[in-house]
Amino acid sequence: MDINSILEHADETYYKKYIEEVPMDGINPRIIKYVRQTAGILRVPTNYVFGEVTTLTGSAIGRKITIMDGAKKNRGNLYSAIVGGASDGKSPSINYAMKPLNRWENERYEKYSRQRHAAKLADEQLPPYSDQLIVSNETIENLYRVINNVKSCNDGLLMHQDELLNFFGGNSKKYSDGNIISDFLTLFDSFSPLRVGRVTLEERINVPEPFLSILGGIQKKRVDELFLGQDHNGFFSRWQFWLGNPESNLITDQDEKIDQHWEDLIERAVSPDFNVTVLRFENEKMLNEIDDGYRCIRDHLVDLGEDNLAETIMKQSYIIRRLSGIFHCLNALADGYIPNGLIKEETVEVDAVKLN
Repeated sequence: MDINSILEHADETYYKKYIEEVPMDGINPRIIKYVRQTAGILRVPTNYVFGEVTTLTGSAIGRKITIMDGAKKNRGNLYSAIVGGASDGKSPSINYAMKPLNRWENERYEKYSRQRHAAKLADEQLPPYSDQLIVSNETIENLYRVINNVKSCNDGLLMHQDELLNFFGGNSKKYSDGNIISDFLTLFDSFSPLRVGRVTLEERINVPEPFLSILGGIQKKRVDELFLGQDHNGFFSRWQFWLGNPESNLITDQDEKIDQHWEDLIERAVSPDFNVTVLRFENEKMLNEIDDGYRCIRDHLVDLGEDNLAETIMKQSYIIRRLSGIFHCLNALADGYIPNGLIKEETVEVDAVKLN
C-alpha cells in the first residue's frame, strides 16, 4: 500500500471544486438508472443522489439487520452530509429521494392520529407514536422522547435537516453541547445503550439498542463550522461526505417506472415481512487486511504529527462494513427479495472500499 500517494490524493481531492463520480460498480442497474435519472431531472450531481439512496436505504432497514464479522457488529445507519455550493440543488435532491419514506411516514402518522383520537374519545391513555420513521427540527428533549418511543420498532429513525448547521453548528448550535454530542456517538454505534436523565425530561430515557441515521446538506465552505470544537471526540470521523461531481451519463427523460423501482425498494425495506437477520462476510480475511492497511496509514499520520487525523482514519474500516451491508441489501431489495446470506467479497472490494 502506497501510503504517501493515498494521502496526496486525499489532499488534492479536498481542494477540488468537483470530485470524481462515486463508483457504482456492482450496484443494481435499477438503482443506477434511478440515480442518473434523478440527477438528470434535477440537474444535480449523481454523488448527491447516490449518497441519499445509500443513507435512506440503511435507515429504512434499521435494526432489521446486524452486520457481523467476528465479534464486530454494525448496523446500516449513516451520518451523511450532502456537500456543495450555495443553491446547487442539495435540498431538492434530498427531498426528491425522500418521497417514498415521506409517504410511509405520512401513512403511519395518519394511522396513529386515528388511534390517538379514539383513545381520547374513550378517555384512555394516549398511545406513543411507536413506529415513526422521520424526525426533523426537534429539540433535543423531544428527539430523546422519539428515540425512546420507537425503541420496539425495528425500522430505523432518520433525522433529516436541509441545513445541518441548524443542528450542530453555526449560530444555533442546537445539539452542540458536549454531553449531547456524546449521545450522538452512542446513537451511531447502535448497540450501546442510550441512557439520558435530564431535568427537562418527564422520565429517564433508557434505550438498549438505539438507532439513528442523519441526512442533510451543508455548503462546503462551512463544513468546518459543523464540527467546531469537536476535534477530539470522534464525532467528525462518523460522517460520510457526499461531494458534487461533474455531470456524467445523466438520464434527462423521466421514466416513471424508474421512480417506481425506488418506491418499491423502500416499501420492501419497511415491510413487516423483512425479518431481523444477521449478515456475515464471505471473506472476513479481506476485512482484516483492510484494517491492517488503515493501521499503516494511521501510524504514518502519527509520524507526521497528524494525531487527530490518525484517530479518525481507523473509523473508516467500520464505515466500510456498514456500506458493504447496505449495498448488499440495496441490491437484494432492488431485485425484489429480502436480503440474507453472505456479503460477497466483490461488494466489499468494488463498492465499499472505492467509495470510502
